[in-house]
Amino acid sequence: MNLRTLLDAHAPVSVTGVLDRPIDTVVSDSRQVARGSLFVAIRGGQELDRHAFVEDAVERGAEAVVVEEAAIDTGAATRVVVDDSRRALAALAARLHGHPSRAMQCVGVTGTNGKSTTASIIRHLLAASGSPAAYLGTLGFHWGDQVEPLPNTTPEAGALQALLARARDAGCRSLAMEVSSHGLALGRVQGIGFDAAVFTNLTRDHLDFHGSEEEYFAAKSLLFRDLAGSSAAVLNADDPRAGKLAELTPAQVWTFGESGADVRLRNIRFDADRTHLSMDTPQGEFEVETALTGRYNSSNVVAAVTTGFALGIEGEAIRRGVADVAQIPGRFERIDEGQPFQVLVDYAHTPAGLETVLRAARELTSRRLLCVFGCGGDRDTGKRPMMGQVAEALADAIYLTADNPRSESPRQIIDQIAAGMRASDAVVEEPDRRTAIHAALGNAEVGDVVVLAGKGDEPYQILDGGRILPFDDRDVAREALRDRGVAGEALENC
Repeated sequence: MNLRTLLDAHAPVSVTGVLDRPIDTVVSDSRQVARGSLFVAIRGGQELDRHAFVEDAVERGAEAVVVEEAAIDTGAATRVVVDDSRRALAALAARLHGHPSRAMQCVGVTGTNGKSTTASIIRHLLAASGSPAAYLGTLGFHWGDQVEPLPNTTPEAGALQALLARARDAGCRSLAMEVSSHGLALGRVQGIGFDAAVFTNLTRDHLDFHGSEEEYFAAKSLLFRDLAGSSAAVLNADDPRAGKLAELTPAQVWTFGESGADVRLRNIRFDADRTHLSMDTPQGEFEVETALTGRYNSSNVVAAVTTGFALGIEGEAIRRGVADVAQIPGRFERIDEGQPFQVLVDYAHTPAGLETVLRAARELTSRRLLCVFGCGGDRDTGKRPMMGQVAEALADAIYLTADNPRSESPRQIIDQIAAGMRASDAVVEEPDRRTAIHAALGNAEVGDVVVLAGKGDEPYQILDGGRILPFDDRDVAREALRDRGVAGEALENC
């Protein structure tokens, strides 16, 4: 596309240089620049001001550069000055890719907990209704039978619009995506017209970025403020923030929950490997069954069912979609190597998330509940003692360890978690996560439940200096269980 034409999407303050340049990509990472690229120097958030990388982008062959400062030298590249480079990035990327969201029915899911599971279920509902669907979020980018990892829950606008275009061009006619508070605050989803937005819940998280719970909620609310009147706002009536969202959104409001909601959960029944839910809906009593376990997952299922009704999906398609959902990776995921106790891996990394998962795990056993967890480094430190309190109240044995320590000392993080707990023999402090997992599974007994919390399906661990090592709780758990099995056989043969 010609730069002159592309700039129709976002009027610049000024342009210096040639306008008749071909533009093939719109990027905000100078390392992705090639001939035909438009580099947008975004700023804001916790990242480096990317105006510092303009020279690098020009050296790599950028045709044009979008900046907020007219004094910046862009060399041979055309300089485009704008008031807000993030807003420009979203508008220009959407224009370059032909506004892909307009060709798809788009559902955005936001909230502290439950986004991945709820969005995954919604994708299945959309597919069951006959609309080929993509998913985008913490679990990666899914379209057709393809899965691609993503660096962020909600990528930067340039990358996001490119992904949506790929989904559209692959035949997807709908999209279920997680929308993070970072993505909203940083304008990453501008240019996407959502047909429905879902609010799962709001508890403490990301205060290192937002500063306060009020600012955190303000970021989440942007998704609902920007909805069209013909769209649907699907809100958790059990969360006290739902009323405020209902007041500020111009969209049609649908609520779900356990009381006083459009779709109300009536009953949950657990079989050996299935969960059966019945609910009251505007269309009468409605029942679904799912392979998802854990009582807390009922809220995610009801949120997805409510979204299905809000979008006009037929009841039978909703049932099929919910029934088709298998295990969500790293979300209350069972690890089974034939051991006589249960091992569950979950992404819970907030006080409320950990409490929810441990309460659900407690329902699975009359024996002991063991928990292995830590807290991420360079993130909200205030939640650390709170998570210690939660674990102490609900688990019988606790293994405090590293999560993604980043630049912080794992020992310091453990000390801050332990500050919220009483000294007890039930608490083991082991900074090495692999060793902690091996210790917990080595000590588990018949009938116990062991929860490995915090990292879910993450295939890496982030250490000091930005070092990233391969590390997956699920693989380490299987390794520990196999080692335990070998040790057990050796003992039996002595």
